[in-house]
Amino acid sequence: MSSLIPGYNYDIFISYRQKDNKYDGWVTEFVSHLQSEIEATFKEDVSVYFDENPHDGLLEIHDVNKSLEGKLKSLIFIPIISQTYCDPKSFAWQQEFCVFNGMTREDQHGRDIKLASGNVCSRIIPVKIHEIDAIDTELIETELGCRLRSIDFIYSSSGVNRPLTPLDNPEKNLNRTFYRDQINKVANAVKEVIYAVHPDERKRATKPYQSRTRAGFPDEKVSPLYETKRTPRNYIETAIFSILIIMALAFVITKLMDKTGGKLPPDEEVRKAIAIMPVSNFTGNPDLAWIADMIQSDLTGQLQGISHLTVRPKQTTMQFRNSEEPIQEIAKKLSVNNLVESSIKGTEDNIQVEIMVVEAFPVDKYIYRSSFALNFENLGKIYSEITDRILKGIEVRTTEREEEVLTARITVNPEVRKACARGRYYMSQLTLEGVELGMQYYKEAIAIDPADPEPCIGLAVGYVSAGHGAGISPDGPEMAKAYALKAIELDPEELHPDLADAHVVLAERYLYTEWDFEKAEYHLRKATELNPSSTTAHYTYGWYFALLDRIDDGADMMRKAIEIDPLNPICPGYLGWLYVWVGRNEEALAAAEQTLTVFPDYNMAHFVKGLACSNMGRHEDAIEIQQNIYNPRSGFASGLAIAYARAGKRELALEIAAEMEKQNLSWHTWGLAEVYAALGDNDKSIYYLEEAIRLRHDFMPWIRYNYNLRPLKDDQRFQDLIRGMNLPG
Repeated sequence: MSSLIPGYNYDIFISYRQKDNKYDGWVTEFVSHLQSEIEATFKEDVSVYFDENPHDGLLEIHDVNKSLEGKLKSLIFIPIISQTYCDPKSFAWQQEFCVFNGMTREDQHGRDIKLASGNVCSRIIPVKIHEIDAIDTELIETELGCRLRSIDFIYSSSGVNRPLTPLDNPEKNLNRTFYRDQINKVANAVKEVIYAVHPDERKRATKPYQSRTRAGFPDEKVSPLYETKRTPRNYIETAIFSILIIMALAFVITKLMDKTGGKLPPDEEVRKAIAIMPVSNFTGNPDLAWIADMIQSDLTGQLQGISHLTVRPKQTTMQFRNSEEPIQEIAKKLSVNNLVESSIKGTEDNIQVEIMVVEAFPVDKYIYRSSFALNFENLGKIYSEITDRILKGIEVRTTEREEEVLTARITVNPEVRKACARGRYYMSQLTLEGVELGMQYYKEAIAIDPADPEPCIGLAVGYVSAGHGAGISPDGPEMAKAYALKAIELDPEELHPDLADAHVVLAERYLYTEWDFEKAEYHLRKATELNPSSTTAHYTYGWYFALLDRIDDGADMMRKAIEIDPLNPICPGYLGWLYVWVGRNEEALAAAEQTLTVFPDYNMAHFVKGLACSNMGRHEDAIEIQQNIYNPRSGFASGLAIAYARAGKRELALEIAAEMEKQNLSWHTWGLAEVYAALGDNDKSIYYLEEAIRLRHDFMPWIRYNYNLRPLKDDQRFQDLIRGMNLPG
């Protein structure tokens, strides 16, 4: 059997010391289980090379090059790291591990493979079956040139250090690991590598893994989703863990702001920043992952309401789940000086929560560490103690209003909390099954207590996310709006830490779809007041300012979004797009190029760079850039047609326009209007703008300032379209 990837003889090569297989055949059993797991993971047949009788020592008669050259020509190398493996005299170490590591430097893919998501995975997947000596760790890390990152099959207890077996009870293992789960992790790691370079591009891996005025806009009506029983007000125990000291913004963010001429106000430059890392689930029960997810979400949500703290968004920190990068490296990437690490052990009725606040610089150390044993019902009671200790320790000031919210001690039905936590966990998976299950849990929470705003907030956000990701609900946008309005009605005192999310849902709806700009601005203002760390609220506010021709104010809002979420490419991407939209091409080009230094595969930045080059007369550069990202179904497809049109290559531009028209996609209406404007065909350009209005295309409100539509500015039909939209300003 050959490899799934051209150029290799095997998909997987298993390397081990014979000593580790003599006692109980552990390696043979591992390979058998792995092959079975791989069969359940891949549709295709994956080839595995495993020699049950390898030589443990080198003999002079062995011609290693001839005997192993073909077998080591494998895509993936799995060494079984034991107490004896890292021996320079052994065959496995010298003629398998070291040789394979060297071979990868010369072949087509290299040792470390970049995924479409931007993450990097290694073709060497170490499986560790013993805790090894420091000298062995040093040897292997020196050979690899990086930190050893392994999938561990280790049973550890007092005086015990042996390989994990399928019969071991995880409750008695200090590592709390299930053998089957570890096998699954290896199979998933194999899948990640194979699909990262798979010849079928469809299989390419894309993931590793506050005001107190009347709530709501004056004339907004809440849809009667359900009757609210006026039971006593129930809120989540809102005081939660807290956080930490900010370091200066990361180098790239600073460069981006400097190059685009932006500076934050002095009071913003001294805000402290923190990252709430994913909570590790050491319960040994994957069905309790929702508790770990809940703790991270609660902590992040509560702290985002503190004006003197910048809290990195949860979706940004999630990319570091199970990361073995040094703390300082993670802190640098997140542009923070402090991180909160947490873990859970035990069962739902007996949870042990460990909290660690880490100071990353100048040397990484714990500045606060504590553990709590309690049941789920009492989980919220630990939050206020931790919050108080951390805020005082890092000297973060809170306003009187923030203190009131933090010290609110109104209880919530634990069954509501449980249902909402499960709802959020499953809906975030963005699968058909996950979204449906998540909605079911949220609706169960409403049935338990119709007066609690949390399930409505979750459903509002969930329906928006499901519309983008899972695509299961055609009435999703209307349902999202209805639940957002209901959440705001249920929380007139604005005490729920996630209420800002409901305002963001409404702001986007009013701004991009309903074109009710007064309501959009109201909800953007509320969202940024309630959650000063909301990335989406800030960059959306930036587009609102652009609608008023306040471009510099809009750019400042987008820079704040970059400060809040430095690892989210959409923030600098939108900054560049804002500049190119209004024809500030040099600033657009600078923003795009800086974005690409951090996110080299981000198509939005390439699109913006290509448009800026076209606008500046760099036609060949523009064409090359747009050709590299062209897809007739993409929202960026118009970039290539515009580049051709500006370069005088009319026929090629018309060919791209025809391809776009064949797709019959609603989002192409705006792009086609820009293409035909560049070609001088005002009739067709106006036609597609009229279609864009009919379809409520979300770009339409910014029609007045679009650089690509300049050829239409003296066309009476164009002026009539603008007047008919009743745009603000």
